[in-house]
Amino acid sequence: MFDVLVLGSGVAGLTTALSAARSGRSVLVLTKTELANTATRYAQGGVAAAFDSQDSPDLHLADTLLAGAGLCDGDAVGVLVRQGPDRVRELAAIGAQFDETDQPGSWRLAREGGHSMARVVHAGGDATGAEIERALVDALHRSDVEVREGWTALDLLIEHGRCVGVLALDPSGLTANVRATDTVLATGGAGQCFAVTTNPLLSTGDGVALALRAGVACADLEFEQFHPTALHVPTMPRPLLSEALRGEGAILRNDTGTQFMMGVHEMVDLAPRDVVSFAIARELRASGGDHVWLDATMIGDFEKRFPTIWGACNRNNLDPTIDWLPVAPAAHYLCGGVVTDLDGATSLPNLWACGETACSGVHGANRLASNSLLDGLVFGYRVVEAIRSGKTAPEPTGAMRGVLECSSLGVSSRDPELLPHADVVDPDALRAAVQKVMSSDVGVVRDAPTLRDASAILDDLTTVVSALPARETRTYEALNVLRVARAITAAAVARRESRGCHTRGDYPKVSKRQLGRYVIVGETLPQFVAFAPAKGRSRR
Repeated sequence: MFDVLVLGSGVAGLTTALSAARSGRSVLVLTKTELANTATRYAQGGVAAAFDSQDSPDLHLADTLLAGAGLCDGDAVGVLVRQGPDRVRELAAIGAQFDETDQPGSWRLAREGGHSMARVVHAGGDATGAEIERALVDALHRSDVEVREGWTALDLLIEHGRCVGVLALDPSGLTANVRATDTVLATGGAGQCFAVTTNPLLSTGDGVALALRAGVACADLEFEQFHPTALHVPTMPRPLLSEALRGEGAILRNDTGTQFMMGVHEMVDLAPRDVVSFAIARELRASGGDHVWLDATMIGDFEKRFPTIWGACNRNNLDPTIDWLPVAPAAHYLCGGVVTDLDGATSLPNLWACGETACSGVHGANRLASNSLLDGLVFGYRVVEAIRSGKTAPEPTGAMRGVLECSSLGVSSRDPELLPHADVVDPDALRAAVQKVMSSDVGVVRDAPTLRDASAILDDLTTVVSALPARETRTYEALNVLRVARAITAAAVARRESRGCHTRGDYPKVSKRQLGRYVIVGETLPQFVAFAPAKGRSRR
């Protein structure tokens, strides 16, 4: 029996684990692969925080709210931007080495899409996630945290209305109850629901699937953010071309060489991601092509400044100093997730969530660039502070406002019966079938016919899967991908408007009547929870 069980070993999970260990609690981290093999280490973008004397948390807040298209919770964003700088300094204190200016001790700040100021701290040019993961893993090795690699969480354990741990699959294929006073979901995103994604193979929506199976409230699942500039090459996951390139002057061009973002948005190529992705989709519809071009030939010293991108380009026989780079949108970040209050508490007592797994209200309908790593740092820390204070259940704050009144809360779902079908014979085939329909019908632009087709195919897949091996991580990952894909599609059907990174071709405008969240509990239909946007007060 542990005090704190953390599922996941990315920035959110390890921040939580280290904070809990420092508070004197016994901590176990379960991760389904190696400790350092996480989506965090693939993050090229940096950590956004107001460090410059010309910047301020209020400016960072304003940029975040604007990107979030009306669905951010202002209080949650206030927490993020005001507590963020301290969390980044603490990360540096445990060993993370961020890029400095010519003055030692002064961090180099970059500007990315949607930011009005240069406020993004990077490491190794475009290897920030890898450096953060390294520093956190090294710190974990110096701590008393227990780590179990190769363990897959299958179900939440619930007793007397509280979460008491998980049922897990160990590396040998045996199941075991892993019990804890408090359990934290920090399992990352769900990009593997789509065929074209920047996410690694492990990003299968595990935390959201666990929550849905247990009747824990999830929301904003329709807001899967597509990164506009994934390198359009056969490699999967797609190599990411960081927004820092556009921050340094790179330009998006169509096949005729036209800078097509001119006149689309006042920030031109540095517009928020949803705006750029939709503009690219429009260009592709007009041209019938499958990619546009990113012209980064004006960036000097490219190999030194962006070594990760340089390597990805070279492996695909591209030279960024002379070649325009083929790019297209790819599924990148789940803005919604398991609903939490401002402290990370979910609708199930003693169950917490943070990072990409959580819907805290920070990202709204579209995440601002480089707020994701900051999100994991800030809310991972807050989870532990709340546990230390004796808190066990959620309060109506942040994204949790109004959610606790949903009529279906506590309704658990059941896996459908699995029956034979000739087309789906193993977990990889199931995952591929889900990915195919999600990318074709629930992509950057959706509409009623494509969503109807996707719903029918996904529903059919729940009843026609055959002979999946019972004790393999691949099986549970594939079933999680299917479950989360169905929830994403249901939410996309319900939201009949275009807002942030959810674009409906048949409902192209923002609807004031849909200012709120679509909440999904288990297999129930999405319930709409309206809210009045908060004013962004900070809460320390």
